[in-house]
Amino acid sequence: MDEPLDTENTNLLRYFNETQSNHEWSPFVMEGPSHSLTFKISLYLNNRRFDGCGTSKKKAKIDAIKNFNLYTMNHGTNSKENHTVKSDKQVRKRKCTDNIIENSLSKKLSIEHQVVEHQKSAICILHEIFSGQTLIYEHEQPHGILETISVIVSGNKYIGYGKSKKEAKEIACRNALKSLYDVQPIDKRFKNQIEMLRTDYDDAKIIDHFARITNIVYQKLEFDQINFKEYSVIASIIKMTKDDLTSAEVICLATGTKCLSGNYLSLSGESLHDCHAEILARRCLLKFFYKEIMESMKGLPSIFISDDKNSKFKLTEDIAFHLYINMAPCGEARVFSFCDTEQRYNRLNRGLLRSKIENGAGTVSVFGREVQTYDGVAQGQRLVTMSCSDKLTRWNVLGLQGNLLSNFVKPIYLESVSIGSMFNINHMKQTIYGRVENSIDKLPQNYKLQKPQLRGYGLLPRRSVTLSPYCVNWIINEGIEIIEGSMGRTVENKMSRVCKTSLANEYIKLCSATNNLSTLIDNETNLFYDSLKNKNKNYVAAKTKLLSTFKSLNLGTWVHKPEELKSFEINVGNPINKIDIVT
Repeated sequence: MDEPLDTENTNLLRYFNETQSNHEWSPFVMEGPSHSLTFKISLYLNNRRFDGCGTSKKKAKIDAIKNFNLYTMNHGTNSKENHTVKSDKQVRKRKCTDNIIENSLSKKLSIEHQVVEHQKSAICILHEIFSGQTLIYEHEQPHGILETISVIVSGNKYIGYGKSKKEAKEIACRNALKSLYDVQPIDKRFKNQIEMLRTDYDDAKIIDHFARITNIVYQKLEFDQINFKEYSVIASIIKMTKDDLTSAEVICLATGTKCLSGNYLSLSGESLHDCHAEILARRCLLKFFYKEIMESMKGLPSIFISDDKNSKFKLTEDIAFHLYINMAPCGEARVFSFCDTEQRYNRLNRGLLRSKIENGAGTVSVFGREVQTYDGVAQGQRLVTMSCSDKLTRWNVLGLQGNLLSNFVKPIYLESVSIGSMFNINHMKQTIYGRVENSIDKLPQNYKLQKPQLRGYGLLPRRSVTLSPYCVNWIINEGIEIIEGSMGRTVENKMSRVCKTSLANEYIKLCSATNNLSTLIDNETNLFYDSLKNKNKNYVAAKTKLLSTFKSLNLGTWVHKPEELKSFEINVGNPINKIDIVT
């Protein structure tokens, strides 16, 4: 596992570029799948080759330089190839290099330190390049618990996020330099440094764009009370034509808060159990899917088209969905997102299923909490809700569309997951698909283990002292809804448009509109939610396979909500006239 890039490693690369002017680099070679690339490069110096590899171009270069320095240390003036006497200047350079290596081994890694010391900041470089211009900095609306600063250069705005205003300003200037590199003549003095900043620019550009368009949508929302607008975590689902970033469009978003209090459990499916941001965003996506299918049936523009004569639908070509969260999802991905070591990586608590804590923050292992009952919760036992990390794993097997919509569409999977902070690529991979990758097989037709592209920033956000009791969900063309998280209902004490009952009603409307009543029970006037969900045998089989895989790997038992919460009756109401499907 590659070690994170720290200040000393970055200084090592800078010092090497300054002191070794006669070196040459080979072109980069990329190996592995697109979501887990390895970069390889060769350094040619003093008629020798030194190879390096890493998970980024910068890490590969540093690895090659370390191999060169190790060779230099081991051979020194006694090397058989070294027949010349080094000048005093060369000896001083050598000692300085040795000291850097020694210090890098002895100093503790600081993952919070984002702005490199002893290196000219992006702010200084930007002001030197545009010395004749006045650069305008603005303090934008905070991006959740991150500060947000923008800089305007030649009429273009570049945004940076950080845990302090200083860091956000530095990152905004870095983003400006990275973007201007292709269109602006760059002074040779700064070329190497800007190239280093651009090492992971493609991924950073996507994350920044997703964060920006999410923030733009959120800032335009109108709130009755200012305290409704405060949040710690925000998540959005973005629709995009594959590989075309300009087509990215926020379809739905949500801010997150705590889970439902056991005092407000609903036996009629009217309470939201989980009000974390990414969970609400996905439920909003379901509502969006139902509307788009109905639009398709009417012959209106839609992301769905008719698939066959059996009232099935499929996504139009090249449409993909991407998840953006401003910090790592709770549970496994967040617990192990800090400076983990190779020794800790194999500890027994890695990969375990975890649950959220009622009326609290953080997650705990599910062991000892495998079964929960309605009367137990009523007597004061804490309500158990599975972590967002575990639910992401579930979506990567069962799809975003859920059980009921699987009767109309094939599984729809996330194309990518972008994390704004607290991101560790190795732990994120392990969390959302790695822990079951080699064990889950023989899934029903159309189901698979999806491996979305992962990208994110490892910086730590500023700690939030208090969490807002309210959360917002927004769906394109449908406005906002404010939920009180502990109640699982709207602030007007009404059931949410994305609760179980509301989405089940959308499903029944769709069945009636398509005259596809085979997924309903025979007597449609007495329809129960649990019976409705048990009709889709393939989905149930895929779900059973996933949960049994967790159990067989000793990762824990998936904790379900009490059975009483799933057996409520759904009022079918007046059947809707069939809508002819336009082909």
